Amino acid sequence: MSVSGIADLPLHTGHVPPWLYSRMVKLSGLVVELLVDEHGIRETIRLFSNPTFFQAFNNIIGMDWDSSGSTTITTAALKDSLSKRDVGIRVVGGKGVYALNVPIEIEELGKQWDVDAELLKTMSRLSAKIDNTALQDGYRLYHHAMIIGSDGTWTVIQQGLNEKNRYARRYHIWMENDLLNEPHTGIMGIKGEHALNMVSRISGEARETILDLVHQDTNKVVRDWALVKAMIKGNASILTYLGKEAPRYYNPYVSGIFRPYTASINEEAIRRARDANDFRELLLTRGFGPSTMLALALIAELVYRDRVDWEDPANIDPRRYAFALGGKDGSPYPVNKEVYDAVIDVIQAIVDRARQDRGLTIYLKHLANVAKQLNLPTDLVHPTPP
Repeated sequence: MSVSGIADLPLHTGHVPPWLYSRMVKLSGLVVELLVDEHGIRETIRLFSNPTFFQAFNNIIGMDWDSSGSTTITTAALKDSLSKRDVGIRVVGGKGVYALNVPIEIEELGKQWDVDAELLKTMSRLSAKIDNTALQDGYRLYHHAMIIGSDGTWTVIQQGLNEKNRYARRYHIWMENDLLNEPHTGIMGIKGEHALNMVSRISGEARETILDLVHQDTNKVVRDWALVKAMIKGNASILTYLGKEAPRYYNPYVSGIFRPYTASINEEAIRRARDANDFRELLLTRGFGPSTMLALALIAELVYRDRVDWEDPANIDPRRYAFALGGKDGSPYPVNKEVYDAVIDVIQAIVDRARQDRGLTIYLKHLANVAKQLNLPTDLVHPTPP
């Protein structure tokens, strides 16, 4: 990841007043239309895969500059605005129950656009498994949105919450990243002390070992897990059996997160994963969840001596953009309706002019082609439509 800055994303309750949300929808759509006109569909979606750009976009439309709603409300406003604009970009999913509708919404897009709906659905599922199973940082996913282009371009924006510290964390995944090896363009939130990160380069050999483990007899995996549990408890006889001294194993992640959420082996999931060709297929195996992943990671580290990355990957102040129109929470100042409407009017005029310019360009190109076909001098083409 090559992003920097900070945003705490504390969990906020309440709602956005209708007068502000309707303006967010209008301004969001206008800005995206300008971005597509300037950069194209693919580059516009890639911009939203950058957490700092996304946070700045959130600030420019007047949402709280630093809250959990900067994810959920911004994606909702984008979804509403782009559903009414023919710019070749849509948002599917959202918060809570809306995240469950992603496969259905992708199917609908597949009927409208020439995109691979099955691939998009798989990438949606894989992204959720990455930030829920492969990366375990104490944040439970409750928001999953996917921005999709008519050319098949996509990015995923997810958010999890930590009920203990009352903060949220946002994850950005871009389609061109290696989804099994540093898949995030950035993670926005407070950096913690430890996490299980199985999509880190550091955990590469451990991933291979885990894949080998699920290809073995399930009983062998269960025995290895029993051995690991004994090692964590500091069982000297077990360690002696391994031909090693009896150092006390201490893992801050295991001590802090593992105990309240006990790891376990889902034997049925292990059996289903036996035919998995790679780590991606392993993650997508039904029933293969966080507990089984944690158990296998500990086996890889303690029994097979593979390095596992236990460092929290979050590292992500685009606050200055909040000064454009203010923020819902009054920081850095309350949103002024009259100023907001004036900004919308100005940007609407820019968008209208851009549309006219596009139409004029197409018209002139058509006239030039006709002149060429008729062997007429191109300077006979009138510079403006009659």
